[in-house]
Amino acid sequence: MVKVSIYDTDFSIDRGDLPWTQEKEGTHWENYKDTLRFLGSIGFYVGEDKEIKKNYPILNDRHRAGGFGDLRFKAECHPNVFYIRFYQDVYHENPCGGFYDFDKYKKMPYLIQKRYDWTLEKLLKYFEKRGFSVEFRQNTFKGEAFIINDYIRSWHHPQKKWFSLSDVNGEIAEHEYNGRDRDGNLLYNGETKYFRDWNGYLYRGKVYHNINNMWWVLMPDGIVRNKACFELFDLYAEDFWGRQKTYRPPQEYIERKRQLTLCSKKELENELKRRN
Repeated sequence: MVKVSIYDTDFSIDRGDLPWTQEKEGTHWENYKDTLRFLGSIGFYVGEDKEIKKNYPILNDRHRAGGFGDLRFKAECHPNVFYIRFYQDVYHENPCGGFYDFDKYKKMPYLIQKRYDWTLEKLLKYFEKRGFSVEFRQNTFKGEAFIINDYIRSWHHPQKKWFSLSDVNGEIAEHEYNGRDRDGNLLYNGETKYFRDWNGYLYRGKVYHNINNMWWVLMPDGIVRNKACFELFDLYAEDFWGRQKTYRPPQEYIERKRQLTLCSKKELENELKRRN
């Protein structure tokens, strides 16, 4: 049976007994596509994740993004699980790394919360119709305890009882291609790595392998982030150390420039004369 795990505004849908292949119906891949089609049927636009397509085109077919008003989502599919993360519009620049930021729902404005509540109700009916089991996770663990508890819960890790996180320091991902950073360096549990977040600032933390190419990053303030291995790196002197923010002009400015392109040369000259 396919199991759906819901934490805050994050959905994790496992593969169950379904095959993975992308070429047949009744597969984990088709289940992922059907869920996205359902979101489209209730009013969400669904398209390519432009950040992924630009920076990691090889992953483009497994990532989608979209929204309904100011409620946005990002989705990503892996061989054993696919994820859907809902968030408010201001959070949209983070490709896949904010998956376990806490309390996204509480930080949403009231109207966006209502849109999410409506979406959740629709999805629960969809999951029920498909025969999926649904679990709501209320996670009270923070910091190191969050990662330890995740290791115990996950069948991808051998731990079955509480342990010290330092016990797994030095371990690597089972498959080497899931454990190399931006520069091709092998990642080890417990080492400090940097990443650049959606807001353009640099952050650092201790990394611990999660699943596939995803790694937990335990930050100094205790927040745990979920980052892909290729987003992690050592900070070198030649790296840009400041904020690296994508320029996003106001929509009004973009519209004004578009209107100007529709004017003839004569009209523009007359407008300049009017303004002296």
